[in-house]
Amino acid sequence: MASIRITLSEYIQDVGIESIAKDLGTSESTVKAWRYYARAPRVKQAKQLMLHSRGMLTWDSIYGSPEDIDTDRAVRQNADVA
Repeated sequence: MASIRITLSEYIQDVGIESIAKDLGTSESTVKAWRYYARAPRVKQAKQLMLHSRGMLTWDSIYGSPEDIDTDRAVRQNADVA
């Protein structure tokens, strides 16, 4: 399974809620909901996030790996974990 370099939550934390909301034309409350896993971005918003992040975010880093069907969020795995 490919490792996730950064999750959506981490990306939002690093870039800032206000900045992402402004750049994507959405509300800060929406971005906060993504940050704290209350909601997931719509497909169009996920595509905008991937472009905004210049490739740092992927489908897996936003929604999680397809193999992890028991979770609804991306979780970064450490390379040391078996």
